[in-house]
Amino acid sequence: MHFNSLINHSEDWVKQLNTIAETTGLHSILVMASLPTTMKVVFANHQPIYNQHDEGPKSVQEGCHELYCERVVTTKKPLLITDASVLPEWMNNEDLIKFGLGTYLGFPILFDNNVIGTVCALNKEEFDFQMGSPSAYQQLVDLKDKIEQAIILSA
Repeated sequence: MHFNSLINHSEDWVKQLNTIAETTGLHSILVMASLPTTMKVVFANHQPIYNQHDEGPKSVQEGCHELYCERVVTTKKPLLITDASVLPEWMNNEDLIKFGLGTYLGFPILFDNNVIGTVCALNKEEFDFQMGSPSAYQQLVDLKDKIEQAIILSA
């Protein structure tokens, strides 16, 4: 897995996720790896829902709804969902149903022109990702860029 080289510095990455969460007020900031049938938490800020190594089932598994991060991986594009509870396409998403997290912003992590995972933020209430300086949006993009550079340097 491409993220293995980052694990040795997990405290540094988690510290960055915690800083983004604390400065923005967002509930969850995650780095996710895309596996064939699941999305796996590589790093997570300190909060009670997601922990390193947790896995969520992708929609390729019977009876499972598409995950937010799964969509980012399959489209190779960022995804913003302001309120999943009012969107028929996302009403049955696991993060919304199990944890009440209906606001999402995620960016693809690329290596060798393939999406290997995501950097994402989830929140219980609607959130303006452009607010602040630097904005949560920009902080997540910067984090994604740092992760991609670290993976390239370790390859």
